[in-house]
Amino acid sequence: MQPASTLSSARLRAANINPVTGLATDYLNHYNEIAMLVATLSDMPDMREAILEWHPVGYPTHFHNSGFSERGLAIAAYVLASAEVKREFRIAQADLDSRIAGVQQRLADAPDLAGEIASEAAGIFADIARLGGVINGGKAAPLLQQSAEQDLVDSLFA
Repeated sequence: MQPASTLSSARLRAANINPVTGLATDYLNHYNEIAMLVATLSDMPDMREAILEWHPVGYPTHFHNSGFSERGLAIAAYVLASAEVKREFRIAQADLDSRIAGVQQRLADAPDLAGEIASEAAGIFADIARLGGVINGGKAAPLLQQSAEQDLVDSLFA
């Protein structure tokens, strides 16, 4: 069952929730945070602890704990999302979580390689874009990656 069949497509769109998949790109903020931390590692090695402390948070938990104005709707739409969408989402999410865990392990094992490890941010951003593609029904993944990279640049000058 698609979320649009039980929830108003207009309401979902207004809340920035894809009415076809039932998923919201706001969830990517959780991953953009860690990607930006990894990307700054070569210039800011003190980010090491924050990177090592980061842990993945599931979709419903993210929205439950967020200040997202339509968090209840986001959770309901996720619950109603099709099994196929959830399967693709979980596969992309698991791959992203695995990549981040690998970066964390490398950083824990070799803190002196922080500059080299920072280059792995590109792979994290690519996996975020892939997850964003699932959220958006296969659309706009490159734009999500560009947006995350721009957020990183903006944060450096804030």
